[in-house]
Order: sequence, then C-alpha cells, then structure tokens
Amino acid sequence: MIILAHDGSIYDDWVARYAIRFAAMEEDRKLLVLHVLDGRVSPEVVETRFNVLAGECASCNVNFLPQHLPMGLSVHRTLCQATPADPEALLVCGTRVRPRRQKYLSGTISEKLLCMNQCPVVAFRVVQPGLLGNPHDLLLPLAGHLGGYPRVKPLLRRFGTHLRSLHMCRAMQINPLRHPHLSKESEVLLKNWGHKYLTGFRTEMEDSLGPLPFRCDQRVMIATDWAHEILLQASRLKSQLMLLGLSERSLVYRVFHNAAIERILHETPCDVGIYRAL
Repeated sequence: MIILAHDGSIYDDWVARYAIRFAAMEEDRKLLVLHVLDGRVSPEVVETRFNVLAGECASCNVNFLPQHLPMGLSVHRTLCQATPADPEALLVCGTRVRPRRQKYLSGTISEKLLCMNQCPVVAFRVVQPGLLGNPHDLLLPLAGHLGGYPRVKPLLRRFGTHLRSLHMCRAMQINPLRHPHLSKESEVLLKNWGHKYLTGFRTEMEDSLGPLPFRCDQRVMIATDWAHEILLQASRLKSQLMLLGLSERSLVYRVFHNAAIERILHETPCDVGIYRAL
C-alpha cells in the first residue's frame, strides 16, 4: 500500500503525483491519504484539493482512501499512529522551503517521519511540478553502504517501468588539503573502488529486475566537495529526479544535520527524493 501524508497545501498536491504513480503500480492499487486536522488549512480547501486528487486517482484506476485525523499530541505522532507497520508499504511526504531561512528537513515533520521505524518512507522536494510525478531520468548518488541494492529496491522498482535512464554515481570524497598531493596511482585506486561498488550494485539490480528496461550508466568522481559534485552531475545530466537513499537511523541523524544535504535541497535543479528503508 502507498500512504500519502498530505497537509492540505498545493505543494503536497505536487508530491501527491508521485504517490499516485506509485499506487498505480501496486497490486492493490490503493492510495491511503492521511490529513491531520491541525487547523492550518480550512476543511473546505482540503475537501476541494482531495476532490481533485480523487479525480486524478480515478483516471489512473487507483482507489483513493482519504482519512481526516483528529489532532493528537502532535501532527507527527498522529501520522505515526495512523501509519500501518508494514515493510511492504511506502509512506510519501513532502519537504519544502520554510520562512526565515529555516532548513528544509532539520526539525520538520518530514524528518521525524523519515526516522520512524514502521515502513519505508520517502520525502520529496519538488521543484518541477510539471513532471507530474513521472520522471524519466534518475540520478542515483550512492555512498557505498553495505546492503547496496536491496535497501533501495522498494523505491527503485516503483520507478522502473517509467525510466529512460538511470545514472548511478559515487563521489569519492577526500580532504581538500590532500587533493593537491593525491598521486595518480591513488586516484586510480579510489576510482576502482568506486566502480567496483557500482558494478556490484548494478549486478544485484539486474538479478532482481532481469534485463533492465532503461539505460544505465555509472560514474565515479574524486570530490573535495560532495554536495557541489552531486549538484554538478544533476545539472550536466539534466536529471529530472535525484534519489538519495538512507538506511540506518543513526545515519539519518548524521546526514540530516549535515550542511551538504541541506545545500543540495536548497540548490537542486531537479526534484529530490530522500528515502529510508527499514
């Protein structure tokens, strides 16, 4: 089942397009939409938006299941209580710029949902609403964590049939002070490590999906500024979506408090999906 946390805003309507696309690929073709009645958006506006979403679901043959939840101790806790504990489900939420130059994720409901342990979660930063949640060119930066493809599989398989190209990349970050003194041999060794990981990831993906229905390439870079390199690749490749996969809860905490991730979310030329498996 696909679950959408919707706050009643037009921005979450953009995020909803991803959720609808995912639901259309599920066997049950159901979209559970959770809205917490926190008073920020009038019931009339929410009802109008949900009527539009219901029509879009119907056009995709998706069963639209809205739930209006009474406010509990907090929006986050209310959503968690309504989210089923199901490793096969996927919770979709959104994250966007906040006033007074606050960060995109740190301290937000989306960050708290990504840290919960009930089902896989993906938080989208939408900058191209015209895509309608249907990107064809995906950039997948990989950090080399153990587990590889299985941790990204639940989300990647939901994009598979719509993709034209998948760009796997790994930026091998080194200390800026070390970079000018990096020997050619050391650079080759670092790149070989990166390619070995990406090759293993692709092998796992092909074992799972069979012959890939999209073009897939791999890129390894030596970087002193990881965020800059990822943004550069997204711009050069004209990617429509960048997927950053997170797995471990401790890693989630460290990454979300890293300025590099916030910088990517702020400067990204394309949509960004931040994903965490169980």
